[in-house]
This record gives sequence, structure tokens and C-alpha cells, in this order.
Amino acid sequence: MTEDERLAKNMRIREHGKLTRQKRKSQICRVYRVKIDISHLTKQQILHLKMLFVEAKWLYNNVLTFLTDHDITEYDSKTLTVQGLDKDGQPVTHELRYISSQMRQSVIQGLKDNMNSLVSLREHNRKTGRLRYKSDYGSIDLQQYRITYRFYDEEHVGIQGFSKPLKIKGANQFWNTPNLEFANAKLLNLPKGYYLAITTYQNKGCELKNYKPEIGIDMGITTTITTSDGQKIKVLVEESERLKKCQRLIARRKKGSNNRYKAVKLLRRAYQKLTSRKRDAANKIVHDLLEHERVYMQDENIKGWHKSLFGRTVQHSVLGLVKAKLMKSERVIVLPASAPTTKYCPVCGKLKRDITLADRVYECSCGYREDRDVHAARNMLLLSRNNTCGTQGINAYGEDIRRLQPEGLSRSLVELGSPTSEVRVVHSRLSKATDTERINFS
Repeated sequence: MTEDERLAKNMRIREHGKLTRQKRKSQICRVYRVKIDISHLTKQQILHLKMLFVEAKWLYNNVLTFLTDHDITEYDSKTLTVQGLDKDGQPVTHELRYISSQMRQSVIQGLKDNMNSLVSLREHNRKTGRLRYKSDYGSIDLQQYRITYRFYDEEHVGIQGFSKPLKIKGANQFWNTPNLEFANAKLLNLPKGYYLAITTYQNKGCELKNYKPEIGIDMGITTTITTSDGQKIKVLVEESERLKKCQRLIARRKKGSNNRYKAVKLLRRAYQKLTSRKRDAANKIVHDLLEHERVYMQDENIKGWHKSLFGRTVQHSVLGLVKAKLMKSERVIVLPASAPTTKYCPVCGKLKRDITLADRVYECSCGYREDRDVHAARNMLLLSRNNTCGTQGINAYGEDIRRLQPEGLSRSLVELGSPTSEVRVVHSRLSKATDTERINFS
């Protein structure tokens, strides 16, 4: 290829990238995870999967050693042999047989990105550490669909370097979705097996538009989520007995022994199962909430709650996951933390400043009485409808409250439903009906 042909090719790639980025602005990005079914793989395929991550670890550590005396731009990404240490600390040469050229480039590029992130943090006077050697490599980038990976059907996927397709589970999540475009993917090595995380894009016009009426939600310790229509959801995902048993098992094993390594693998599997249960509960809650046309919530200081007396309860809840997922949606309006959603009376317009955490029922001198959490969730709707919060939040919230007419707020309250002290418990799709407000996933 001549110099002119190379420059023309780079120009076409650059222009194509611009068009793709422009198109992505009008699309929704979603990531789906499917599991590789190793029970249907040959011994050679299982060895291939294992060695991909082993060789990626060798390459990463070798590049990190190279950086002690050289610049990363000087590293030869086409090399097929790397230097390392065996279990006794003796130098040994490893041959890269399984990892492809694009996978090697992605490992090196990931290292470059990590270095740039550290430099950026240091420029902003942030305290940083240094890059360390890895004992396990968790993910490998598959950068191009139809080149590094491709789907043959709903149950089989091809990965670069494998002569035969691999059987997968979970593609029914997206297989029949119309106008879905596949982008890059990641091959994951998790304690419970090998997974493929696929990035997809879909046009925004393909979304379902039949939404329910807008809703306000209040997050709390006693109840995880309380909605403005009086529904309550409480989710606690506690550590299983198996996880605790694995922790005790590790404490009895000698450091560096093979039995301790096996116990650590069991503990990682238990923690992954715990994380999966939390993610599943959060996804179901967010899915039900986003069926509404608009969701109003407050920017709660969940991190501060975790540091207080309620640390264990917050740790077992899914508040952080639910908040993070909701804030990614364009149909979620976040009120500032200074909004007096609990202290404000929607009938007389006064602020009750003496309310404490022990007061589970809001009572005003005007006669208004309501459950504390339902009252706060309804206030988020009322304050937002009357443009109290503005578009960027406010500093002096009390001044804006005095501008409101109590009569107008009362009419809005009637639209939401008359005040009631009865609160329904929502089990949604999380669990079958019970007599308590607790939905325990452990």
C-alpha cells in the first residue's frame, strides 16, 4: 500500500467514524450479557477460553515491566513471546498461541487508557496510586462486530480464533428486538463462568410510548421505595450462609496454599451470586418505575446514609443501584437535596421544621395527616408541577415556597388522590404476596 492509498484509507475511516458518532446521538445504548455454555464445548475450546485470559495477563504484566525503562509507544504489539516469572520467581518465556492480534491491541490500549486516567487525576491534584501487576485478567475487548465476534443464530456465537461457534444462553433478551444494531463486546471471565457483554444501539423512535401517569418516588431506610400513589417496596438482599461459610473457610487456610486459592474462588462465586440478586431486584424496580411517563425523585445522599447508623441496612438494600439506573433516563427529573419534600405541607404551604426521623406520620396544624414517605413522594410531584425547583435547582428554597398559592397546591393534591393514612404494599414482580413490607431475596 502506497502512502497516498494509506492516507485515503485513513480519511475514509475518519469520515465513517464521524457519521457513526452522529447517528449514535439519536440512538439508545444498551448492554446485554449472555453466558457461554461450557457444557457443550470441547476440551480444546474450554482450554482456548482459559488461555485467552492467561495470555492476556502475561501480556499485560510484560507491558507493565517494559514501561519501567521505556515508553509504551515503543512496545512491539506484534510480538508473540513475552517474559514473565514462574511460581518460584524464576524468569520464563511465554509464547502467545491463542490470543489474536486485535485482542493483543485491546490489552495494550486498555493499559494506555489507564495511564492517561492517572495522569488526568494527577493534573487535578487527586491522590493516585500506580498500576500493579495482575494475577487474573477479567475481560477482553472484542472491538468489531462480524470481525472479532458474530452471531450465527440465537444459540451460537463465533469468536475470533475459534474454529467452531460457541453455544450461548440468554440471547432471547434481544434476539427479536427490531432495528437493533450490534457494536463492540467484551469477553468476561467471571467466577461463575464465561460471559459475553454485548453493546447494542436502537433508535429512540422504537421505544414503547404508552406510558402510565407521572409519579414521584421517595427513597428511605425503613422502606426502599415509596411512590406518590401510596405503594411501598422494601428490598433487602443479605449475605447468604454459604458466603459466610466461605469467609470462615478462607480464615482457616494457609496463605499461598492451593486450598486457599480454591476457597477464594468459592467466595468469589458467592459474591457474584449476591451481586446478581441485587442487580436483578434493582432492574425489576427500575423497569416498573420507568413504565410511567415521568419519574420525580430527590438527590438523596445515600453515601452519607451508608456512613451513618444505617450502614448495614443501606448495604443490604439496592438504593444505590436504583438511583444510578434511574438517573441515566431522560424521563427522570431529579430534585435538589435541599428541597423540603418532607417538611412542606401541601395544604397550608407551611414548613414543619421540628419533624424527626422517628416521626413516621406527617401531621400539620391545619389538620393534614399522611404517611411520612407517601407525603414526601407526593410533594415531589407537587413542587415539580409548580416549577418550584426550576431547571437547575435552587439555593434559597424557602423564598420560592412562599410564592406558591396553597389553593393551587390543594387542587393538585386532589388530582393525586385524597390524603389517606392507608399505605399499600407493592410486591410487583419481585415476590409473591406476603403479609409484611419486607421482600427478602436472601
